[in-house]
Amino acid sequence: MTQATPPYRHHRAAARLLNRHRRAVAALLAAAALVSAAWALRPPPVSTTPVLAASRDLDAAAPLGEHDLTALSLPAGAVPEGAVPPGTDTAGLLLNAPVRRGEVITDARLSDPPARPYGPDLVAVPVRVADPGAVGLLSPGSRVDVLAARGHDDLAPARAGPAVEVVTDRPVLALPREAEHGGEGGALLLLAATPAEARALAGHAVSARLSITIRG
Repeated sequence: MTQATPPYRHHRAAARLLNRHRRAVAALLAAAALVSAAWALRPPPVSTTPVLAASRDLDAAAPLGEHDLTALSLPAGAVPEGAVPPGTDTAGLLLNAPVRRGEVITDARLSDPPARPYGPDLVAVPVRVADPGAVGLLSPGSRVDVLAARGHDDLAPARAGPAVEVVTDRPVLALPREAEHGGEGGALLLLAATPAEARALAGHAVSARLSITIRG
C-alpha cells in the first residue's frame, strides 16, 4: 500500500524552486508591472475623419479631374468646416482659387458651373432675344433653338434673308431678372451650349436679331 506524501514536503519543494529562480520571477513580475503601467498611461485612440485633399498643386483654370483629389484621414478636431468627404462627385467642378498639394478641399473652395448637369463640356451663355414675349413663355429647363435673322435699316436698305439656326435643342438654365430700363432691349436668357456655339451666338448678336423656337 502506497504511503501518501505529507503536504509540508510539497510546500518545501515549491519554496526551494521559487528560491532558486527568484531573480527570474522578480524580473517577470517587474516586466508585467511595466506593461500594465504603459497600458494604463496610453492615450485613447484618436478619432479620425476621412476627407478629400489635393493630390497635387491645382490651379483654378480647369475643372477637376478624376485623379486631382485623394482621400486623407485627419484627426476629427483638425478637420475644417465644410470638408468634402470621399465619394463626393467632384469631376467637372471648378476651384475658385489655386490649392497646394495636400490641402483639404472644402465646399467653399468649389463652384458648380451652371451648365454642368447638362454635360461636362457645356458652358452657360447669356443670350438676348429680340422678343420679350417669347422669353416670357420659358422656364428653366425649357429647350429652345436660337435663330439669327439679319434685318435692314434706312441707311443700308436690303431685303432680310431667311433666319439661320445658330444652336439647336439647348436647355434654358435661367431667366435673369434685369433692372427696369436696364439692358439693350429684348429679354435675356441663359443657355447651356458648347464653347463653339457660344462664340457663334456672340458673333450673331452683333449683327443680327436673335429669336427662339421652343421645343419643350
